[in-house]
Amino acid sequence: MANYLEWLAQETPTQWWHDSGSPDEIDAAFAIGATGVTTNPVLTANTFKARPDFWNPRVAALGDDMEPDDRAEALLKLVATYAAERCLPIYEKTNGKLGYALGQLNPKQAGDAEAMLAQAERVRTWGKNVCVKLAATGAGMEVVEKMAEQGVPVCASVNITVSQALATARAYERGREKAIKNGVKPGLCIVVQQMGRLDDYLRDVAKDMRAGVSESDIQQAGLAVCKRTYSIFQKEGFNSVMMPCAYRFPRQIAQVAGGDFILTLPVRTQQMAIEADLPRECGIDEPIPADVIDRLSRVGEFVRAYEPDGLSEREFITYGGVQKVLSQFVESGWSFLEEYGSTRKSTRWT
Repeated sequence: MANYLEWLAQETPTQWWHDSGSPDEIDAAFAIGATGVTTNPVLTANTFKARPDFWNPRVAALGDDMEPDDRAEALLKLVATYAAERCLPIYEKTNGKLGYALGQLNPKQAGDAEAMLAQAERVRTWGKNVCVKLAATGAGMEVVEKMAEQGVPVCASVNITVSQALATARAYERGREKAIKNGVKPGLCIVVQQMGRLDDYLRDVAKDMRAGVSESDIQQAGLAVCKRTYSIFQKEGFNSVMMPCAYRFPRQIAQVAGGDFILTLPVRTQQMAIEADLPRECGIDEPIPADVIDRLSRVGEFVRAYEPDGLSEREFITYGGVQKVLSQFVESGWSFLEEYGSTRKSTRWT
């Protein structure tokens, strides 16, 4: 009998990707239905820590004559291109619909469109099935549109609000229209929805406000944003593909099952989903109860995340949850990569 993730990929429109760059984990995930690989600075750092025997010869071959940001980018490239190579058979089999690896841009430059665009032009050369991954900030929207115009696969991450997701989809549509007009084949666009990261942020805010919002309600906040985004995407007919992620317990996976999108799951979450033996039912169209939305709406930061016009594009980078995710990417990932395997030390803290 197929396990839950195999059922999901085989019997519903939902596909899932593996959320890690570790070689052994990639192989195991592909064996049970994964069709792509997500990487980011934290996941890249984690695979170097977990498998130094595999990566250190490749790291040593880079030499020691790079600036910290250049080194971090080079290390991200090692993992992303390895993952892309492993994904290539799926990419070929699906004619480019699936089988991608994500290569993320420098999270320290999330507000700098010019810097992100310059790095995106480098990342796009890493492989035909490497998808440029960037932060869904106002500056990021400019890069999404430009990449779409050039037919480059793009993924907008650090996205935890409805307004960010809609802005990304619209930026992609503008670029896609230009691509088609110029005879360029449109590339894939993925719109990440980091549900659990919104929950984590709102939990702190609600407690600080003494808003009287229960943990049960908080655990449905990211789901509410995801479901509302998906409903609008379906209504508007956007050509982007959503990627719900950052699950905090198995039931969240069951509640988005059946959506025409891609989940991305780390090993622990994969195991939890399989062991929980979740019901083989599609939960994406099941609404979040109105009374839950009413209670969550006591928290202004939830309203800003949930309403389609809750944030303007230039407010994306100022939203507390976005800043929290960017900080995690920098402090737990990028800063580690700046110095990994090198005798040169970053001067970022001096």
